Amino acid sequence: MPAKRARGASRQPAATASSTSAAAKGAATSTVLVHRCRFVDQVPDPVESLQYDPSCSRLAVLRANSDIELWSLSEGGWFREAYVPGVPDTPVRRLALGSRTASHPDGRLFSCGLHGVVTEWDLARLSPLDNYDSLGGAAWSLALHAGSARLAAGCEDGGVTVFGVVEEGLENVYRLPARGGRVLSLAFSSSGGQLVAGGADGSVRLWALGGGGAARHTWRHSCQFVLESEGRKRPPLVWDVLLLPDSLVVTADSSGRVCFYDGRHGTLVNRFRSHEADVLALAATGDGSHVFASGVDHKVSLFTPQPEELKPHQQPLAIFNLAAPRPPRQSLPEGPS
Repeated sequence: MPAKRARGASRQPAATASSTSAAAKGAATSTVLVHRCRFVDQVPDPVESLQYDPSCSRLAVLRANSDIELWSLSEGGWFREAYVPGVPDTPVRRLALGSRTASHPDGRLFSCGLHGVVTEWDLARLSPLDNYDSLGGAAWSLALHAGSARLAAGCEDGGVTVFGVVEEGLENVYRLPARGGRVLSLAFSSSGGQLVAGGADGSVRLWALGGGGAARHTWRHSCQFVLESEGRKRPPLVWDVLLLPDSLVVTADSSGRVCFYDGRHGTLVNRFRSHEADVLALAATGDGSHVFASGVDHKVSLFTPQPEELKPHQQPLAIFNLAAPRPPRQSLPEGPS
């Protein structure tokens, strides 16, 4: 009997262990769904320059780290067509994008930078196709007029280099003499026969092509004026310029003002203190009837002529401001884990 009690006593703990193991196994097979949501603190590099092609169906984007993106418009919206990573120690400042042609089905893309080089890019291989000296040191601005096949680069020494755009690259270089500070902004007229430049010393200079004969390819200096400093020690920086029909010059400067000048005589037509900080970019409609300005204060300003019944002799301009709100913080959900 003692032996039997010993065997019975040994079985009871074994049964308890097996039941405990089964319970543990059942607990291990159960799953718990956990949904996690993390905030994405993505900080993309700032956009340095935006340039449309003449058809407005493609957009070239230059970022502060010299990355170049090419976006195209399709029926489904905008998509990134090409991406060229930036080269270290190559500070690219501006882009110029040309149209697609039979000899250049991918279009033509030019860039300039503080390294003093104007580069044409091979958009099929996404690599530099050819490099050209700016002839004036660091190149701060770039303007392309597709109709007249001219490319202008504004340089550190205050001069402007005008290239002729041909099938093989750039040639027929014409150097406009240096006057004033570095050229921060450039713009052609709609016909390509006039060129305006805005400088770091507050100066605005205009050139025009000569008349007929041999002079038709010669640029002559037609007008120059300096933005008012309004009691400051130095005139404001001219960040951007436009050249509208009837030689109307629009300037955007570091004092937050947008000014309209008569480019034939250099006289002030109208001036607006439309922004609280630097005005960095200007854009106009095709007919030049509407001008948009934006800057670092998250504001977009629209300038348009007054209606005829309200228009006095000097044709003042009306202004409308649109405040751009800051985008909300975005979050991306994760799946079950």
